[in-house]
Amino acid sequence: MSLLSAPPNQDAGFQRVVQMIQDVEHQKLAQSIPKSMYEPRVVRSMIGFLASYALYAGSVFLVSVSPHWGLWIPLWIAAGLGGWGLHCIAHDCGHGSFSRSKTLNNWVGHLSLLPMIYPFNAWKHVHNMHHAATNNIETDTDWRPIDWETFKRMPLKDKAKYATNRTVLFWFGTGQYWLESGFKPGFFPQKKQRAEVRRSIAFTLAVCGAYLAALAWFTGIVGLLIYFVAPFLAIHVWFSITTLMHHTAEDLPFLTRATWRRKGSRLMTIDYHYPQWLHFLTHNISVHTAHHVAPGIPSYNLQEATSLIKKDFPGYVTERKFKWSTLWRVVAKCHLYDPQTGYYESFFEAMARDHGRSPTKKAAA
Repeated sequence: MSLLSAPPNQDAGFQRVVQMIQDVEHQKLAQSIPKSMYEPRVVRSMIGFLASYALYAGSVFLVSVSPHWGLWIPLWIAAGLGGWGLHCIAHDCGHGSFSRSKTLNNWVGHLSLLPMIYPFNAWKHVHNMHHAATNNIETDTDWRPIDWETFKRMPLKDKAKYATNRTVLFWFGTGQYWLESGFKPGFFPQKKQRAEVRRSIAFTLAVCGAYLAALAWFTGIVGLLIYFVAPFLAIHVWFSITTLMHHTAEDLPFLTRATWRRKGSRLMTIDYHYPQWLHFLTHNISVHTAHHVAPGIPSYNLQEATSLIKKDFPGYVTERKFKWSTLWRVVAKCHLYDPQTGYYESFFEAMARDHGRSPTKKAAA
């Protein structure tokens, strides 16, 4: 069946989601949020930026003076959290909510993504594509699943890449995202975007190239691995877990053109509750519905904005407490898009169904 069609086997949960997003299509979802909450406070924004850079750089420094290698792993995790926090700061810069100065947003955004070697404008433009098509099975750029029939037609190397990013190597799924969009100006449709991406690539490669060359010169290959590569991978662990959980769940469908609505799609995400210290260090990135409803709100105002949205639109914000068991269920079961139901299915379910159909086809033949 065409992915443009509505799934034929819709359950009550799917129909409820579709009805909800259609009900709000002609309403102003951000009507609850006062204009004052959109105004950035530059000092507050800079505090977040400096806190994340201090956590990243301080953790890497502590690795260098650690008396025992057994301390490296927790320090790498802390460095990854600092680097992920910097990505969240760049997130505000990309939406213009770090400050009202485009120049300051641009510089802070570029500096924030250096630990990931991620050209800022490449990330900004591909992220805006995600906002324009959230949970659209045809055009979303973030963690969009494919169906079983498409998977079977893929070359072996592409099958392996997709399968591992959805299962054992899910933690580097964002690394694949980085490779596919970070250094390919042709990925972007507008001439202005391509020019901005080229400038970002030049800046990022120049700065990171000089830093990594100096690091390798003074510390050798081992130093390059423990002071940069390991924190780089740890950032992607935080990046992948967070973004995967935002838009992936057994009860959160992807929609086709027949049922998807641009405004209502802003509600198709999940807010996860962390301890407050982790909300601070990740700059409220998990308070995600309010961000999709009003991307221009600074991160430190998102919790209050969520409360206001919930008051005017009860039942429209999906909130859950983060649990490792929830992440495990996502990695174990949410692999492919099932065009019959609109939900996820696992590789095992798809293969079992495919195997079950084969005898029927042979008998009919």
